[in-house]
Amino acid sequence: MLVLDGIPSTVPHLNWVKSKSLARWRVARKTIHHVEFDTLLGVNMAVVALTNEKHEYSAADGRKLKGLVAEVEQRADNQEFEEAITDKAALLVFDIARGQYFHAGNKRTALVAGLAFLNKNGHSIDIENAGFVAAVDKAGIAAADLDDIYAVIRELVTKGKAERRGWDAVVKGAIERHRDFLTKLAS
Repeated sequence: MLVLDGIPSTVPHLNWVKSKSLARWRVARKTIHHVEFDTLLGVNMAVVALTNEKHEYSAADGRKLKGLVAEVEQRADNQEFEEAITDKAALLVFDIARGQYFHAGNKRTALVAGLAFLNKNGHSIDIENAGFVAAVDKAGIAAADLDDIYAVIRELVTKGKAERRGWDAVVKGAIERHRDFLTKLAS
């Protein structure tokens, strides 16, 4: 019989485990798929193309956007998967809308980037929801903060299958599903 931390083990299939080794074993965590800088550029390029606007950003804004990507990756690492996904999505959406990194389409980019991030991580959100759109609009003019965006996302996010396709395909699918809405939103 094996003794684990002073407690006799009577479970036969655990007898192969060496004493005190259980403390070193970790349960595998779900992997969070983070959005990359080039993906965000692609999102903006696609949403502004819907309305024949130019995809432009300054070098300084590019550096800030890369900083956002790094911040989203590092945020909420101590949280459970479900909570971390909502927290990271809120930061991504809020900061793109507020940061005005692009010359056009920042709020649309924020909505699609948030949806794509959630889809890649097994969640979804209705980017056409009036409350969500209003919160993103307010973030774009500094009338809403990160907590406001987080509250809306937390309320609206739903679980689904994790998107197995690459980022380009996920973004393209999100834009195709919401093409009319995104076009109207620009006007």
